[in-house]
Amino acid sequence: MKNCKLLLAALLGLCLAGCAHPMNIRPDVESLQPAATRIQKNVGLYVSPANHALEVTTAGGGGDNVKYHPYADMETGLYKVLGNVFANVTVVHAPHDAAAIAQHALNYIVEPTITTNSSSSGVFTWMATDFTVIVSCRVSDAEGKDVTAVSATGTGKADSAEVRHDFSVAGERASSDALAKLQAAFLQAEALK
Repeated sequence: MKNCKLLLAALLGLCLAGCAHPMNIRPDVESLQPAATRIQKNVGLYVSPANHALEVTTAGGGGDNVKYHPYADMETGLYKVLGNVFANVTVVHAPHDAAAIAQHALNYIVEPTITTNSSSSGVFTWMATDFTVIVSCRVSDAEGKDVTAVSATGTGKADSAEVRHDFSVAGERASSDALAKLQAAFLQAEALK
C-alpha cells in the first residue's frame, strides 16, 4: 500500500511539474503575395547554423510549455518575403561570404532575429492559444556595414476548439502575420531603394 501511495505521489508530481510539447510555427507562405514593384536589388538571407537549430520553449496552458524551432520553421517564409520584395534572393552560409556576394552581385545581406512568446487561456489543456512573433532583420551592405533594420510583430490567437484539432494554429497565425507585416516594412524602407 505504501508503494502505491509513493507511486501515486510521484505521478501527481510529474503532472504538476508540466512538460514541453512539440509544435511548429510555420507560416502560410501561399498567403504572401509578390509586391507590385520590387526593389531592384539583390539580397542574401543569412541564418546562422546555431539559430537554425535553436529550439525555444515558451508557455502553453495548464502549467505546461510548448517547444518549437522558430528559425527552421520560418526560414522558407523569410525567403519568400525577400523574394517578393527584391529582384533576387540567395541563401548565404556566412554573413560576409565574399565569394557568394560577388557571384550573386548581392547588394544587401539580411540577418533575422526572431523572438517569440506564447500563453494559453486554457487551464486544462497544454496548447498555446495566444502567440506573438517578433522578426527583426539587420540589413548590411556587401562590405558588412549596417544599412538599416526592419522589424515586424505578428500575433496569433486561437480558441480552445481550434487548438485541439491543430496544436500549432496560434503560432502559425502569428508567424504569418509577422511576415506579412515584415514584407510591408521592407517595401517602405527608404534606405533600401
